[in-house]
Amino acid sequence: MTDQAARIADAIMARAPFDDLGAAAPGTLVEAYALQAQVVEKLAAAHGGIGGRKIAWNTAVQMDAMGLSEPGAACICADLVRRSPATLAAADFHTFAIEPEICAVLKADLAPRPNGHDRSTVIEAVERLAPAFELLDPRGMGKAAPFSVLAQNINNRGIVVGGPGLAPHDLDAEALRSVVTCNGETMLDKAGAAPMDPLSAVAFLANRFNALGQTIRAGEVMLLGAHLPPTPIAAPATMRFELGALGAVEFTIA
Repeated sequence: MTDQAARIADAIMARAPFDDLGAAAPGTLVEAYALQAQVVEKLAAAHGGIGGRKIAWNTAVQMDAMGLSEPGAACICADLVRRSPATLAAADFHTFAIEPEICAVLKADLAPRPNGHDRSTVIEAVERLAPAFELLDPRGMGKAAPFSVLAQNINNRGIVVGGPGLAPHDLDAEALRSVVTCNGETMLDKAGAAPMDPLSAVAFLANRFNALGQTIRAGEVMLLGAHLPPTPIAAPATMRFELGALGAVEFTIA
C-alpha cells in the first residue's frame, strides 16, 4: 500500500476535511481505481471487509458533468451495512448526506464471464431488490476532480437497507413511486425516479469490478443509483424512504 493510499484512508476514518489531492490526484481512470483499491483495502480491514458496491453518476447528464465515459463505482464496508430501522450518530460524520436508492441483495457470486454480464445474466444472482439509503460523508467537499473523488471511494460511509423487497422477476420498476421524508416533511414524491434500470446497474458493477480482478460475492449489497442528488441532513432527523411494493427504509440520526 502506498503512503498516499494510507493517508487517504486515515483521513476518511478520522473524518478529516476532503483533500482534492492537487497535483497528486490520479490522472486516468485506471490510476483512480488502482488508488481506490488500496484505500478500500485499509478501510475494509478496519470495517469487517467488503460488504457491497455502489454505482455513481449513472445518468448521461452526470457523466458529462464529471467528464467521464462511464458511471463511477466504489465499495461499501461490511460493518457499515445497517438494517432498517437504524440509529446513527452525527459525530461519526464530518458532513452527513444521504441518497435514497434501490439496493440489490445478492444470493450468488458475480464472477467474470467471457462476454461480461448483462441484465439477463445477473437476474438469477439477485435475491431481492429493496429500498435503501446510501450514507455519505463528503467531508466538506466542494467541486472536486472526478478521479480524486473516485479514488476516495466516492464518499461512501455505509448503507441502511430496508424491505421487505421483491425478487427481481416480480419488479415493475416503472411503477415504483419514490417518497422520501425528513421529520415527516416530504423531500421527494416522484414516480420513475431511478436513474437507470436496476439490473443493468448490477451488470455494470459486476463488469467494472470483474475488470479490476474482483468477484462480487453472495450476500453483498449493491446501491444502484440515487433517486435524489446527495442531500445534506442536519441532526436530529428521522429519514424515511418508501418505494411502493419494495417497502420502506428508515433511520434516525442524533
